[in-house]
Amino acid sequence: MTKTISLAGFAVAVLAFAISDAVNRGYDPLAETVSRYVNLPHGWLVTVGLLAVAVGSAAVAVRAAGSGRGGWLLHFWAGCVLLAAVFPADPPGNWSRPSLSDGVHGVAASAGFLALAIAIVRLTVVWRREPARTSKARGLTVLAWASSVAFVLFAVALVDKTALTHTAPLGLAERIVIALNLAWLALAAISAKPRPSTSATVGCVTSGIVK
Repeated sequence: MTKTISLAGFAVAVLAFAISDAVNRGYDPLAETVSRYVNLPHGWLVTVGLLAVAVGSAAVAVRAAGSGRGGWLLHFWAGCVLLAAVFPADPPGNWSRPSLSDGVHGVAASAGFLALAIAIVRLTVVWRREPARTSKARGLTVLAWASSVAFVLFAVALVDKTALTHTAPLGLAERIVIALNLAWLALAAISAKPRPSTSATVGCVTSGIVK
């Protein structure tokens, strides 16, 4: 069930973000981040997309239970995305005087992206050692490397956009890192194995004793 929820959530998110870029003509997607589009007539698509990412990520985190701190970081990421959905970003051009909502949104987004970047690396390293996940190990590793590089480039673009030349294609950088992150999360949803429930474990032990 968690796998289905994860994949459905990510599919809804991709669709919502893509439609938002297509129907909202007010901003340049190469320059403006996805969250800024919430201020346009069809901004509700951004909120739907963020909520879908939060739900899908939380489901992956449940499936990753028992994988150490990486699983907890996924929970943290999901919570940050939820906050980013509840507290929308300001329209473009308010970098120097952000509203309270934009401030919360920005902190949640930054902390969430960082937490997910760390979680992806940690979980990929852990899961590569598990024989049950060897079939997905190569894909997880490639996506982990790609998303890590994309995250660094996104961070550089963010600094440039907010404090330096203000010309970096921040929207493009964010969309690339989001796409790679969602691809990794979707593959993780397929490869991660949920822990057996307590009742199932007790049943196995009992049946073993009976035998």
